[in-house]
Amino acid sequence: MRTESTMNCGNDLLVNFPTSRRQGQIFTVESTPSISTSEEQTNIPLSPSPPVKKKVKFSEVADMTHVDFPSSSELRQRWYTADDKTRFKRILARDVRRMISIVSSTPGECLSTEVLEACVGIEIFLSRDLAQRTREKRARHMIGVLNESGRQGRSERIDDERLSRVSEKTSRWARDRAFELAVGYWELFQEMKE
Repeated sequence: MRTESTMNCGNDLLVNFPTSRRQGQIFTVESTPSISTSEEQTNIPLSPSPPVKKKVKFSEVADMTHVDFPSSSELRQRWYTADDKTRFKRILARDVRRMISIVSSTPGECLSTEVLEACVGIEIFLSRDLAQRTREKRARHMIGVLNESGRQGRSERIDDERLSRVSEKTSRWARDRAFELAVGYWELFQEMKE
């Protein structure tokens, strides 16, 4: 879906995605014996990426304010209850079933803008296989970051930049998927305008 024409679409996209990829040498992260990691997840750039303006900065000083623990009634007012969460899951399941039914029974060229907009954010649930692969990739990402954090803790050398690169590498699939979805939706909406 990612083509040169879609990558150079100017300001037509809602989000301006970069057109180039970072390059770097590869090394393997040490893993703990109790958790196996895949090669895909542990190939991490050894050298830092080219200089990029950082969007997140961490202060050397942190302000902490002590707040008394809220009462049960305050918690019920401020946070989602277990019933709320169950209701959200039921609504999501209902929406996914409805979208699967509509998308599978309607030719692609007949799908309305409203149907496509209703699919935004629930794409991974429209296929059991895709949902399973997404869960596995999220788990590999978490394991990769935790393994690197544990390795740094054992060596007593904390390297935030390396941990950041591990996280970036193991979550690249999510950024790529978001890019592909954005381009795909953009192309579909452009076709619908014509």
